[in-house]
Amino acid sequence: MPNFASKISLFIKSKYLIYLNLQMLLKAVRYITLFLIMLNFPGWVLVYISPTYSSALSYLSFGLMLIFFLFFSQKTLNLWMITLGVLYFGIGSLVDQTYISDEINYFITIAKFFIVIIAGYSVVKATSNKELFIFLIVGALTVFLQIFFFFNPLTDGGRYSGFYLNPNSLGFICMMGYALSYSVEKKWRFIGQIIFTIVGFLTFSRTFIVVWLFINILSIGVSIKNIRILAVGLSLFIGLLIFNSFLPKSNPRLDAMTKIFEGKSDNTADLKEDGRTKTWAIYYPALFEKPLFGQGHNAFAGGAKVSPVGPHNAYIKTMGEGGLPTLLVMLIFYTLMLKTAWSQFKQHPHLFLMIIALLLFMATNHSYWTNGYLMFFSMWLQYQVFKKINNISSIKEQELQQKQE
Repeated sequence: MPNFASKISLFIKSKYLIYLNLQMLLKAVRYITLFLIMLNFPGWVLVYISPTYSSALSYLSFGLMLIFFLFFSQKTLNLWMITLGVLYFGIGSLVDQTYISDEINYFITIAKFFIVIIAGYSVVKATSNKELFIFLIVGALTVFLQIFFFFNPLTDGGRYSGFYLNPNSLGFICMMGYALSYSVEKKWRFIGQIIFTIVGFLTFSRTFIVVWLFINILSIGVSIKNIRILAVGLSLFIGLLIFNSFLPKSNPRLDAMTKIFEGKSDNTADLKEDGRTKTWAIYYPALFEKPLFGQGHNAFAGGAKVSPVGPHNAYIKTMGEGGLPTLLVMLIFYTLMLKTAWSQFKQHPHLFLMIIALLLFMATNHSYWTNGYLMFFSMWLQYQVFKKINNISSIKEQELQQKQE
């Protein structure tokens, strides 16, 4: 009997060790996936190292998502995103295939999208606020690698983007990180807010500045003490206007703001340059020519049917290629998320603030359907918002049952 008991004990211990090793392996898989997706690492490798390595890293990220999904115990299908994907790709391909130049790449694009929203959904569900926060800090800090190590004065201009290649994309990462900071402990919050503020200002993104002000004003409604970080941020901004000699190249927006601040000029032309509304207006005739089912997949890509430049608006691109039904489902989905997050604003202000930042960025960027970190943010917020409302409902049901008993 003692031998039998010891064998059972050894068996249980061995199974437990296997379980622990599997959990550690899955965590490593998840962290590598988050690094590749949330830091846009394959995209950066494509530009600065090699297309071959970039392609390998990109396929690695999808492979890791599938591995995590297979071993993740809490599998659920994201019906909202699946519905959106079926409508967008289905309607777009049925209406007009003129702008699908390569069918193989088209099917690969579809496969990647559904891997992200099915397998990637498991990855974001397992990711905590603090884990996501740390990855966003690391992503934001890559701007200093660009400034001091891989800055290219011929192509980078005077705006900075880190691994994200586009200053507006890095500005978006800083918006999301800044909003998320309201969910972490105070020490991490202050450090993160300083980092995201400094890096966000270095992008010289107008959207970032507007959203940063909006988040700070709303946060004062949560606690009057939050006015301190607004004051710190404005001081950092003024400091950047005065002390910017460390930057490898100046920027017209920075020069304009500095001259205005110093009272040397009141000309705001450089700040208004390259307005998105003009770009959107180019697409309106084609958008309303076929509003119901759109112009077909890829018709609203830059260099296709309308303009050499893309629409810089995810809503215009969605309706222009996937028609009104796809846009309506998208708007219902995000409106429901926004409304639910607002109902939790006092307890979880970061959710509402992050959704606002996401929706505003989507109004200035058209890469929604192929952008990994946009999809990850969207699904992470979706899960967090509806998980919390379900938890609140469960607690209320338990309290009601206790009262009835």
